[in-house]
Amino acid sequence: MSGGSRLWTFEQWWKVIPMRHKAIFLLAVSVPVGLALFIGPELSTEEQGNAQAQTSKKALSGNDRRISVHAQRMIEEGRRIFRFDTFGAGPVSGHPGVLELSMAV
Repeated sequence: MSGGSRLWTFEQWWKVIPMRHKAIFLLAVSVPVGLALFIGPELSTEEQGNAQAQTSKKALSGNDRRISVHAQRMIEEGRRIFRFDTFGAGPVSGHPGVLELSMAV
């Protein structure tokens, strides 16, 4: 090659760049890559949710309806048990003077 028109390698180019410009370059490259890694899976999850929502709008078969009704019934039963059952925190029979859990708190 003649006349000073020489191609630089990345290492040569990187050595002559001031540190401030290197930091700006690294920031300009890493922020979009980080955002793509962070937001990319979120977008695909949203697309899957939209596809499931469209699928759920379709009419359910008889078996699917029974499964849905049973699942809803199980959820309601679980809520009732969690909210209203004492889980054995009531008074213990045969042990006088034992506090109930609600009285101890």
